Amino acid sequence: MLDAQAIAKGMGPTRVPYAIRCFEEVTSTNEEVKRLVAAGAPEGSVVTSIVQTGGYGRQGRRWSSPAGSLYLSLLLRPCDHGIAACDLSTLSLALALAVHDILVPYAATADIAVKWPNDVMCAAGKLCGISLEAVGNAVCIGIGINAFEPENVVHTTGSYRAAYLERIADQAIMGPGKEQTAVLEELAAKLLVSIDRLYFQWLDKGFEALAERYNGRSFLNGRVVGISSIDGTVVDEGEVLHVDERGRLVLLGDDGTKRAIASGEAHVVL
Repeated sequence: MLDAQAIAKGMGPTRVPYAIRCFEEVTSTNEEVKRLVAAGAPEGSVVTSIVQTGGYGRQGRRWSSPAGSLYLSLLLRPCDHGIAACDLSTLSLALALAVHDILVPYAATADIAVKWPNDVMCAAGKLCGISLEAVGNAVCIGIGINAFEPENVVHTTGSYRAAYLERIADQAIMGPGKEQTAVLEELAAKLLVSIDRLYFQWLDKGFEALAERYNGRSFLNGRVVGISSIDGTVVDEGEVLHVDERGRLVLLGDDGTKRAIASGEAHVVL
């Protein structure tokens, strides 16, 4: 089990007063946070677990959640800050930037990038997945960062193979002799500080102020992608030009028209 006090100590001051709960095993850290929402818990409630037996990500996809990676969910209340429900979807893009920012120092040469709408990638595959669920007047954020590769890698749903931070990181950071729990606690602390910073930038100025930064770190820009719906049906295809100020993926079709995609899953074709 991770040490909540060690995580808090590694964070320093933040604008959100984070209250961290750590578990050895849960069905899902998201489910734990949703229970906290139902109980009226304040913004900043955080749950981590070493193992999830029923973890899930965006669109209900199941996660393999063995020990060695960071599984963290948190409760935010952006509507209490005046954010309209229709603007909540861009929060996941801001949080992807928050994850990107903490992973780059671990492996600056690994081409770490954000993938619309809510993944963090490297050349080897997917490092992190993010889910966002509106629950009443709150938002449950689920984040899974692949840190240490398990002995038995279990196949999960999704288009991209898992990449692990230990395989691309500077060995001085994650090398032999360093306890996995210490690395995960450090990751959790850095993640919450980074989320705190990006969350308030997003609250203050919206995603429009982050769009240029997001595009500068985009995995998809310049690639041809297919857009699929939740049932896997391909509904559009084109070259990715950029992500616009509303968080939409802008495609250039074969017919020369531009289309802004607000939702769906993007799969690289070329």
